[in-house]
Amino acid sequence: MDIIEEFNHFIDESSEQEKEAMKLLLNSLKAKRENTNLTYIASLLQFKTTLLDENLLEMEMPNSPLLDNSLGIVHGGLTATLLDTALGTLASHVPGNKKGAVTVELKVDFLSPGIGEKFICRAEVVHNGRQLVRMEGKVRNEKGNLIASATGTFFKLPE
Repeated sequence: MDIIEEFNHFIDESSEQEKEAMKLLLNSLKAKRENTNLTYIASLLQFKTTLLDENLLEMEMPNSPLLDNSLGIVHGGLTATLLDTALGTLASHVPGNKKGAVTVELKVDFLSPGIGEKFICRAEVVHNGRQLVRMEGKVRNEKGNLIASATGTFFKLPE
């Protein structure tokens, strides 16, 4: 069976929830195609980034059925992905960084269940060194409830 037949067969037998998940997946693939700088995971999780200044960034992730764990709340690994991506994105844009940054260390504290319509991560530079950037981040839902916090260290890639 080729991929088109397999896809059509899947759609024919899908529940409404599976169809909604498939629609989210297709929309994320379209978004990636239109914006080649976007990663597949950022596209799938529908990240929206706002650089507030050289030391402060906000990244938003809307809730969707794709994010749920078996308890019906946002999977902790996806909350950690939001934190890592927001902190790393800001670390890649600090003054003196020309190539980008990669995660050296990330410590996440999960403080309350991931419940809400959207999750907003606020990332902040703690220290911008010659090779390393030290970061802090907090994830809150749209009501301001603190979901998770993190600290991270990022290595500035050489040119």
